[in-house]
Amino acid sequence: MRIGVCLLAIIVLLVVAVAGCESTELSARSGVTVTATPETKPAEQLGGGPGIVDRLSCSTLCQRKQPTEVAFKTIADMGFRYVDLSCLTWAPHASVVNLLKDFEAEATRLERLLAAHRLGVSNFVYDAIETKPWDQYEQDFRVLARLAARLHARLINIMAPSRKVDLQDQIGKLRKLQAIAAEQGVQLTVETHVGLVTELPADAAKLCEQVPGLGLTLDPSHYYAGANQGKPFDFLYPHVYGTGFRAGGFTWETIQMPWGEGPIDFAKIVRGLEAAGYKGFYVVEYLEGHGKVDPLPECRKFLEWAKGLSW
Repeated sequence: MRIGVCLLAIIVLLVVAVAGCESTELSARSGVTVTATPETKPAEQLGGGPGIVDRLSCSTLCQRKQPTEVAFKTIADMGFRYVDLSCLTWAPHASVVNLLKDFEAEATRLERLLAAHRLGVSNFVYDAIETKPWDQYEQDFRVLARLAARLHARLINIMAPSRKVDLQDQIGKLRKLQAIAAEQGVQLTVETHVGLVTELPADAAKLCEQVPGLGLTLDPSHYYAGANQGKPFDFLYPHVYGTGFRAGGFTWETIQMPWGEGPIDFAKIVRGLEAAGYKGFYVVEYLEGHGKVDPLPECRKFLEWAKGLSW
């Protein structure tokens, strides 16, 4: 009896060993390692993949006058999987005030709404430094960086300094914000925008050089409607970590046009960004209430256009 049990145990061990060898051999031949599937890392979730279709996002500013739940539902119903989340004082789909009062309550509210609509967060957008006293702004930014890490948002984009403020003072503050963002594993960017220090590409590049680690969120429409007037800005691409796309013309009045109209060659811009190693999201950013263009049809047009890109 004991001999039979021992023989059976030996046979089982031999079968397991052979299966293990075959599994190892299969892994070596196929190039696939047979292991338990680990939880996807936030950077892998939100950094996009080789396909541009996996890196499409819609700014909640297309519903800037609507509550967060309505904005999320509208964006999800259009077919987007990610939102570019406005934390702006004038469009607080994520409320910094509420985060400071009760971080857990506001973070949980956003998590539940995102889950309900099967959305992820690509990026945050927030006010310029000069809009508040520095101590208050720093406190606000710290809580935003904490939220960004929790929601797996890959970057926080803030409005660049205006030309009216002390630039050296702003550079010092941007360096502090960059360090705070880095602590949470989040990228800090400033936006290319008419009337701000980033309105000319050369100045935007210089700012990035003066603040190590700082990146840009590229809104090409401002490089057409503003002082740059469509001159080349592709040398900025290595500094670009985020985007905000809308069709536009050569004046402020035409900065928001129907998708597919105007002089901006977005396909060329995408090709250039991809060639420069861009791994960020392509965000459509039409603003509700700005001019006569209804943002929702244009966001849908952008999505269909972007799905056709193959780089």
